[in-house]
Amino acid sequence: MVSGWLRLAIRRGAVGAPWEGEFPRYVWYMHGDTVFEARLVNRETGSYKGYPLDSDEWPKGIESLYAAA
Repeated sequence: MVSGWLRLAIRRGAVGAPWEGEFPRYVWYMHGDTVFEARLVNRETGSYKGYPLDSDEWPKGIESLYAAA
């Protein structure tokens, strides 16, 4: 389930620079009224750790990336 969220977020462009190898350092996924931030922890394996953000921490424009979801 989480890997599917990561793939969807990357396809929608909900990523933050820099890219480390093949992976973006940050990925954001919006589910309902919650935005999760995933941070790359291992660029060789593409492993991320994730956590929910407070609404004041959301990246600018995130709602528009998920408006049609």
